[in-house]
Amino acid sequence: MRLVLATVGVSFLPLLASAHHAFSANYDVNEKGSIEGVVEEVFWANPHVHFYVRVTNQDGSNELWDAEDSNLTSMSRRGWNRNTISVGDKIRISGSMGRDGRRRIWAAEVFWADGSPVR
Repeated sequence: MRLVLATVGVSFLPLLASAHHAFSANYDVNEKGSIEGVVEEVFWANPHVHFYVRVTNQDGSNELWDAEDSNLTSMSRRGWNRNTISVGDKIRISGSMGRDGRRRIWAAEVFWADGSPVR
């Protein structure tokens, strides 16, 4: 019975490993940029916190961007909590841009509309 359970358990390891993608699979470390807009949604949960930001382009069109940050433990160590950034807040985010033109950014730095850092 132990052998059967061990075999079944080991068979799930590839699924677990593929569940968490490498940073470089989602972001281009050589392409840095920033976005600025209004927070539409906050996803405050593991494995990573996400801020969905509505960005208005120069031509007046809007795009929804996914700004990804660290896990809950890392965020709380930095002094952040689920109320640090809220829906309706205007923020600017700088970091690595999404691969293949995807509207996502790794939130290396986050600033309020007045330019002060979010802490």
